Amino acid sequence: MLKNRKNMARFLVMCCIAALTAFASIAQADGGGWGGEDCGNHQHHNFKKFSKKLGLTDAQKAQAKTIFEGNKDVVKPIITNMRAERKNLQALMHADTIDEAAIRAETAKIAVIQADLNVNRAKVGAQFRAILTPAQLAILKTLHQKKCNNKTDVTTAPAE
Repeated sequence: MLKNRKNMARFLVMCCIAALTAFASIAQADGGGWGGEDCGNHQHHNFKKFSKKLGLTDAQKAQAKTIFEGNKDVVKPIITNMRAERKNLQALMHADTIDEAAIRAETAKIAVIQADLNVNRAKVGAQFRAILTPAQLAILKTLHQKKCNNKTDVTTAPAE
């Protein structure tokens, strides 16, 4: 009986890790826009809509383009590393024998890379916000709040 509980616990941990990895991948794809080849076109289209909502001037658009283009060289190796580590994690999770320590170590590596990406995103966001007027910053804050409010919070029960 104890052996079955231990196996069940391992199975549940593996399922949780798999689910978290899947959700993290979805969140990364949604928030980061680092998908396939047509990703650049998708980001370009979003920036056009976004810049229109903010009312960016041509000079601000040029500054924003410089900021975002300059960041590509910084982010590209980080994303490449993230993809490689995620592949390693997937291989560990689907191996014939489960090496819990290796899975934890690989997950920790991914967490560090994700932290690097988040810090980079915050820095680039600060550079972008620095070119905005106070009115545009207010619009940006409103857009951000709307985006956050549209995402459902799974920790709260629906009101009855």
